[in-house]
Amino acid sequence: MAKKKPIIDLKSKNIMYQEKDKTIKLLSFKKSNMTIDIAIYESGKFIKNSNIVFAHLPKNIKSLIKPL
Repeated sequence: MAKKKPIIDLKSKNIMYQEKDKTIKLLSFKKSNMTIDIAIYESGKFIKNSNIVFAHLPKNIKSLIKPL
């Protein structure tokens, strides 16, 4: 039986959302600790990579990922 990957790559799904004046792009989802690696853009320019917990995502974005 194949083992499930603890990390899900989200780059190919191109999931993005707006928060204040920044665009957040989801990069990968780590199932083990329920965190999301993100890239933050401001005015189309890359600012930094960061990570946030799954619970802090908007509901419509959470429904696209469906981790469970």
